[in-house]
Amino acid sequence: MAAELGPGCADLWWLDIRQVHPGPADLAELDQAERAKAASFAFAADRHRYQAAHVLLRRVLSGYVNVPPGDLVVRRVPCPRCGGPDGRPVLPGTASPHFSLAHSGDAVLVAVAGQAVGVDVEREPHGCMCSMTSVMHPSDAAVTTTLPEPQRHEAVIRWWVQAEAVLKCTGEGIAHGLDGFPVVSGPAGAPVHGCSVDSVTAPAGYRAAIALAGGTGIAHLTVRAAWEDRTADPTASM
Repeated sequence: MAAELGPGCADLWWLDIRQVHPGPADLAELDQAERAKAASFAFAADRHRYQAAHVLLRRVLSGYVNVPPGDLVVRRVPCPRCGGPDGRPVLPGTASPHFSLAHSGDAVLVAVAGQAVGVDVEREPHGCMCSMTSVMHPSDAAVTTTLPEPQRHEAVIRWWVQAEAVLKCTGEGIAHGLDGFPVVSGPAGAPVHGCSVDSVTAPAGYRAAIALAGGTGIAHLTVRAAWEDRTADPTASM
């Protein structure tokens, strides 16, 4: 399936975690690091979200590389900014597809592409978002603060998910901050920090975005499992 993912194309897989309840056989597919991470969560809801998301990720990737979910080896490349160990997750082999995982609330989103990819999904906030202009790139903040409500609220949310998608695509992550590059103040369709980025249609109450490495643009997104589609649930054995 990965060979079909040309430049600017990606597959998207949505999951509503309220529909899945991983059992022992499902959780056995996770590796030692994933099981340890799941065990570290203080709240059961956070543990359930993490477990469901990572079981989904493994089952989705298994279909692309024809390797059982529990046998997949996921590594992280060094962060391109600081050289730390928490860069972008990858599968071994130059022919392996690229992927990204995001989860928030009850929503999980997996993207698979033929080039480096990052996705982000966030539950839509209802409170004031104006304070987030303080962590934007100065040019984004300058544009956003001049907008009236509700346009300002909309611009801040769009900036938020797109910035995080870009940083996941590059492997830098948000630990280095979100103010290192402009996102919403540049020309429409222009690359952002070396990536093509766009919003993704998300379930009601959520916002999502995708970033693909390079300036190829985002040509086509294929939804392989829709939020509303229970018959195509890749975790159906749970």
